[in-house]
Amino acid sequence: MKRFISIFIALVLSSTFIFAQAYDDGDEYDDGYVYESNGKGDQFLKLNMGVLIPNNFGGSPRNKENPGQLYTGIVAEVGYFRFLNKSFALGGELDATYNLSIGDKALIMVPITFGALYQPTIAKFEFPNYLLVGLGYEAWQNTDFFPSLVLKASSGIFYRINDAASVGGSASFTMVNEFSKAGYDKGMFTGVTIGARYHF
Repeated sequence: MKRFISIFIALVLSSTFIFAQAYDDGDEYDDGYVYESNGKGDQFLKLNMGVLIPNNFGGSPRNKENPGQLYTGIVAEVGYFRFLNKSFALGGELDATYNLSIGDKALIMVPITFGALYQPTIAKFEFPNYLLVGLGYEAWQNTDFFPSLVLKASSGIFYRINDAASVGGSASFTMVNEFSKAGYDKGMFTGVTIGARYHF
């Protein structure tokens, strides 16, 4: 009887070991799902800060032979986007900019834009490309102007730290178009920013 019990226990332990070995060797459950860092319904908030370079205001204010009207200024961007699939998203941005002129007068712009994002991904690197259009408010000397037509395009590279965060940098081109009784005027700016995104 003792021998029978010993043999039975040995068989149970052996079969348990064999099944455990088979499970460890790759017989894991696989439902065919491939993990993507972004998918339909995923969202993110972005915050970028950097410099805003005027493109069409003459030379540099520090160049006495060819003075420009504006110094390089600063820009802050906040935005929200929601993915339609793993690569395309819709959303909007709010920017705030500040540039000084050679006469120490401030140009303040607050564009609000909406548009689309196309973002290819390679491993943990994401390459966001935005096309946006909207309205802007400008304050220059003692004059306020609203609304102006704003067109913006930007591209960047971000590194996905984890499911909830990515960091990186972007370059943007913004055109601000003003239509008034005095006529048509436009300002063109290049932005270079670094920032972070919160994904949820």
